[in-house]
Parts: sequence; C-alpha cells; structure tokens
Amino acid sequence: MASSDQIRNLIIQESKGYDPHSPTKVPKRTNYLPWDDYFLAVAYLSGKRSKDPMNSKGACIVDTQGRIVGIGYDGFPRGCSDDCLPWASSDLTENNADNGIGVEGDENAEHVLPWLHTREPYLCHAEINAILNKCSNDVVGGRMFVPDFPSNECAKFIIQSGIHEIIYVKDNSPDSDSSRASRILFEVGGVKMTKIEPSIPSISISFGESFDEQSTMGRKQDEKEMERYLGLLMQEAKFNPFESKVPKRADYLSWDDYFMAISFLSAMRSKDPNTQVGACIVDSNKCIIGIGYNGFPRGCSDETLPWARNGDCELHKKYPYVVHAEVNAILNKCSANVRGASIYVALFPCNECSKVIIQSGIKEVVYLKDTYHDTEACRASRIMFQMAGVKLRQYLPGCGNLCINF
Repeated sequence: MASSDQIRNLIIQESKGYDPHSPTKVPKRTNYLPWDDYFLAVAYLSGKRSKDPMNSKGACIVDTQGRIVGIGYDGFPRGCSDDCLPWASSDLTENNADNGIGVEGDENAEHVLPWLHTREPYLCHAEINAILNKCSNDVVGGRMFVPDFPSNECAKFIIQSGIHEIIYVKDNSPDSDSSRASRILFEVGGVKMTKIEPSIPSISISFGESFDEQSTMGRKQDEKEMERYLGLLMQEAKFNPFESKVPKRADYLSWDDYFMAISFLSAMRSKDPNTQVGACIVDSNKCIIGIGYNGFPRGCSDETLPWARNGDCELHKKYPYVVHAEVNAILNKCSANVRGASIYVALFPCNECSKVIIQSGIKEVVYLKDTYHDTEACRASRIMFQMAGVKLRQYLPGCGNLCINF
C-alpha cells in the first residue's frame, strides 16, 4: 500500500498541481451522521411505518461490510388485515381499552381482554420481520440495531439466524422474565449485547412545503375488509372488528414517504460539504434492497481528494472523483439484482446515473426535485429513460417534516 507521501505526490503530479495538504483546499463536511446513529435512525424511522398504536418499533440489520441487509417493523403478517385483527395490548381491560390505559401487574383484574382479542397472538415483531425481509442470502455475522432490548421470542430467532451482535438503546423491563430469558439465550448463544446512547437526541428530515393530500386518504378502517373476515373472526376468536375500541395507528408513514425518508436520511452520511444526496432502491415486495449516498469510491480518502466545486482545472474539482448516490445504491445492493425495482432519489438523475439505472434493470425513478431540468445532462436522461421504458414519477410529500427521536 502506498504511503501518504506517495499518494500526495501522485495526486500533485496527475492532477496538474492539486495539493491535498494545501491550507486553502475545501474540507469535507464534518457534521455527517455517524454509522451507529445512522443505523439506529433507520430502525426508528422504520418504526414509523408500523400501524401499532401502542408501541411502534423498527429493526435494522447490517452485514460485515457495513451494508443494510434487512429492515423490519412491528406488524401483522403479510395479507393479514390491519383493519380486522385486534391492536389492543394484553394488559388492557375491556373497560379501559377506549383510553389505552393498561392494568400492568394486575393479573387478577376483572374483564381482562381475551388473548385472541389482543395483538399478541398475531403480531410479528420488528426483529423477526427484519430477518425475514433480508435481501442477502443470510445475515450470519451481522449486527442488529433496535430501540428496545429484544424479547425472548425474538432472541431465539436472532440466534438461529446467525446474527452476532444486538445494539439497543434501552430495556424498559430488565427484570421481566422475557428480558432475563433473552440475556440467558444471548450469553449462551454467543450473541454480543451492546447498549449505546446516540450522539444526538433527534434527527429532523425536511421534504419541503409541498403536501400530497391523497396520501392521508384511506387511513380509516376498511369496512369491506372487516365485513369479509367478520365470520372467520367471530367463529375462531369471538372477536367482532366492528366493536374494536383500539384501531390501528392513523399517522403511520406512507410507503412513498418512508422510502424517500430513507434516501434523505442516507444523504446525511455524505461528506460532500455542498450537496448531500441519498438513494433507496425498493423491490416489488416493498423491501429495500439497496441504499447509497454520494461520496468517493471505497478506499479513496475523504481527506485527500478535492471537494471543491470550483478550481484551477477540472482535476481540482470533486466531479471527476465522486460516485453519485444512485450508482452507490445499485452497487451496494444485497440482492441478486435490482430488475423491476424502483429507485427513490431527491434529485432527478444525471445522464451518467441514468445509464447505470437503465442497465441495472430498474423500471421506475421516483424523484422529489428536478432542479437541473434544462441542463443537457437531464435532457439526455429523459431521452434515455423514455427510450428504455423507465417510468418517471415526481414524489409529492405526504408530510413536510419528520422527526426521529431516539
């Protein structure tokens, strides 16, 4: 490996005089999001997709190369209606389900909701969903980031999947049987448990002031679905969804808001002091299979190559060296391919990214802004996208701002 002096001399020679040690060079951005905060933020953000009105959780799995290979949140299994199955917690009574007031610790309380009238028999936890949603062959050796210490049911699944470390923020019930069982299982199973405190209390994501009023429609309970499964639920559980006092959460993120938020969050990892862009690739099952942000290629030092937008010559600027978010998302994919997928980006792709998007088989580009619409690069992109049959769709935010509170 070349020494720092050798690399410096190489750059000075090949770039026609750019000196990485020059005091006048443009430095990299320093307030980028640290890796652990980023992975935790993905878990917390994913929890905002959950319909659980009591406790919405998310989980994020990272492989040995630092790539996100699995994301999940609390919810019912695929195909099981959020409007029909019960959302009440097992610690609610029939009298206080209206207000969501629990009777925790009072096992002998009268009128406790029947087990089949609570979410517990049906809910698939975020940790399990993240493993099942994996876009790689396996998650062996990976790390899982979660807000809360996993339950014993999740611990069994985590161990069996081969994950070697759990990174969590809090354990609200360390003396519960579930937490004790989890610690036993993790210790015996060789899974490292790491409690961390994020370096910042919260993260804000701003999409701007445009709102899509249509995105909040359809948030009421689907009475057709409830009617469809009424007989089944009454027969098997004696549960009438029309009489349920705990509906699903109404302010969950739409798919578009969620995927665009992931791309915005990923942009916070970029060291570019002028422009931070992220990209998120989603398959037909609504699973995230690739994430990227703009930056220099692997192994190319953020401290050495130029970050400037202007310079004495082209080789003194960032443009010959930076890899754009779209390309990184495609190259960071953990699935076999991205054919038929959609890519979410803040800015309409340039012609160089468009070529890679088309060649990779992506069939839809969802973008927020078309700032450089009249440039030749964007004109070339539109020509190629239309010829290749790639759908272009401008994203209309369903919310102006998102706040992730750790």
